[in-house]
Amino acid sequence: MAIDLSRRASAAAESQTLRISNRAKKMKEEGIDIVSLSTGEPDFNTPDCAKRAAEEAIEDNFTHYTDSNGIYELRAAVADKFRVENHIAEATADTVLITSGAKQALMDALGAICNEGDEVIIPAPYWVSYPAMVTLSGGTPVIISAGIEQHFKITPEQLSQALTPKTKCVILNSPNNPSGAMYSREELSALADVLVSHSCYILSDEIYEKIIYGDIEHCSIGSFAQLAGRVLTVNGVSKAYAMTGWRVGFLQAHKEVMKEASKVQGQTTSHPSSIAQIASLAAVLYASEDVEKMRLAFVRRRELICSLLDEIPKVKYMKPDGAFYSIGSRGSIWCRRVCSNFFCSK
Repeated sequence: MAIDLSRRASAAAESQTLRISNRAKKMKEEGIDIVSLSTGEPDFNTPDCAKRAAEEAIEDNFTHYTDSNGIYELRAAVADKFRVENHIAEATADTVLITSGAKQALMDALGAICNEGDEVIIPAPYWVSYPAMVTLSGGTPVIISAGIEQHFKITPEQLSQALTPKTKCVILNSPNNPSGAMYSREELSALADVLVSHSCYILSDEIYEKIIYGDIEHCSIGSFAQLAGRVLTVNGVSKAYAMTGWRVGFLQAHKEVMKEASKVQGQTTSHPSSIAQIASLAAVLYASEDVEKMRLAFVRRRELICSLLDEIPKVKYMKPDGAFYSIGSRGSIWCRRVCSNFFCSK
């Protein structure tokens, strides 16, 4: 007897990044020499302070359930980071949720705000998981395309034209995966001027915030007072601290949104690993030098990769402002990433 499966799950695509990554790992296990351009993962080690903190947590038997929103010390440290570095004035421990990676932070956020038929605007190029996440949350993805001629960034006019009474949320990702583009403060301010008169949320994915190259200063759209209470900011330890496998992310939002996002998490994964939370706390507090060393290495790699791309005839690309990707074209054929992790030597 055939029994219907979830229409949401059937409509959502599988994670293409993980599918390619899994295939590459299998090929390596089979002895095939292959370079994987799939998951975005710094090829650096987790900072020693985080590793030592995790070891101490195990020795201290900090291995049981924590607060479902995350341990208070980490929420308070993340809130301080959001206030001081990102100028999100309303950030407190009570408006921060610690999640099992930034991906879960995004799902918790979408699960908290989306209803069936709600539209979620996604600028393209985009991280491949966004549309599937929206679909799984009951929403409808609406794509706005921004080409290389506009540096892969949408304009206020494009955003204004895409907004409808059904728009529940706009997803922004700066620095961007996969283009490496960053919105300047002035560009974000122009988008904010459009959004201020439209009743919708803004979901700002800033997971690559620490990996920037100085051409544009990172700016959080949650710092704009006219959008107070409407911005949900996502970050985490994966990219900045080379802690992808620890699976710890952050979500900051208004208390009413946070209440619902906390429900989503409490009924799915409960909370991240207690040990990983302690390691993340140490990274946030003490690993700034490790972050800077990694960033400088990526600066050197960016220069090398771009110099090599310059030697290829008829290739068009944009020098990335942040993250560790770039996309470009040769003729009419576009390649999603011409480099992943700037995989050349350190």
